[in-house]
Amino acid sequence: MSGVSSPVTADPLDSSSRVFFLTLFILAVLVVVASYLFVLLISYGFIFFTSEGLSLIMQTRSLPVLLLFFLIGFYTPEVQVGAVFGFLLTVYVLCFIVASQWRERFSSVIEKLLSRPFRSLFNNFLFAMPLLSSMIVMAAWVIIFSQEAVGIPTGQLVFPPDISLQEIFLSLAYAPIREELGYRLVPLGLFTLFHVFLTGRNVAGKRMKLFFASFFYPDGAKRLTGLRNVGEHGFWRGISTGEWAMVLITSVVFGYAHVISGIGWEAGKISSVFVQAFFLAIAYLVYGFEAPILLHWFFNYYMFFFDPDVISRFFPSAEPIFIILELIIMALGIVGWTSFAVYALRRWRKRRTAVEKKEVPLPPASVPPPPESTLPS
Repeated sequence: MSGVSSPVTADPLDSSSRVFFLTLFILAVLVVVASYLFVLLISYGFIFFTSEGLSLIMQTRSLPVLLLFFLIGFYTPEVQVGAVFGFLLTVYVLCFIVASQWRERFSSVIEKLLSRPFRSLFNNFLFAMPLLSSMIVMAAWVIIFSQEAVGIPTGQLVFPPDISLQEIFLSLAYAPIREELGYRLVPLGLFTLFHVFLTGRNVAGKRMKLFFASFFYPDGAKRLTGLRNVGEHGFWRGISTGEWAMVLITSVVFGYAHVISGIGWEAGKISSVFVQAFFLAIAYLVYGFEAPILLHWFFNYYMFFFDPDVISRFFPSAEPIFIILELIIMALGIVGWTSFAVYALRRWRKRRTAVEKKEVPLPPASVPPPPESTLPS
């Protein structure tokens, strides 16, 4: 019809710009996700195909296991290091598989992103992970830089001088499993368990399923019992007040634990770790167990191979790849925080406009005169 224009033809510049931007974004995400597999492969070679790694994997170690913060835990029996690394690699691969399938499949998000709102990318964690991890990294950098500029030291990890890079890597690779179990999965999972059993509906006959779901997929456990959840009610309404309190508590404790660990961190580390832990806890409540483990994997395991010493000594030919990846991560962080700022500003303006409309007094309603026949003569 001549009087109506379609959304596509009404503003072709905006439409083409959006497609161009989203196409670039999808390509950046795919490159970063592919780099996760690349790092998993080179880490295998770093341990099993280097003289230092071969010497390490023949040793046996007793590993710490945390069950509740740094307060409750135990040590495993002596285990061969090669078996430990194989176990860690298996857990991370499993987490990536789960992340690609839960909530909405990774491939489905890519196929539909051009025809749906930008926020739909958060339907799948693996697709959202490059953006989320880049935003967290950038936030941590800004916090550390700002604190150090005013004299608040962050410190740095201190290892014995005779320790090999492979041993440092093994310690960093194990930390995500140990710390996510003790600081996110157990405390937040226990809270979810009590929450669904005490306030949920139709619990009878689902107790075993709810028990496992509370720890592996808290949002799914809430949905099974008719409680408000992120999947059906959105981010803000889907997370309860009690869950927000637990997020804050676990994040504060996690930051404090780094400072008292005695491994080189100073007071400035609390704030940057708090921000990281805050995002990890939210990711766990929204996506499930694999999300905080993979985000923590990104900071410890993945970023380890960006170290110039590691690259120059073991992977000199891959140095251009890591430089490009670092630039993409920085770009994604900037895009993520810019998009968040624009979204927050639009919501604020919308609410302000709504409040102003409510505050404008309505004109008094006019009272129609009575019919002529009822007027007194």
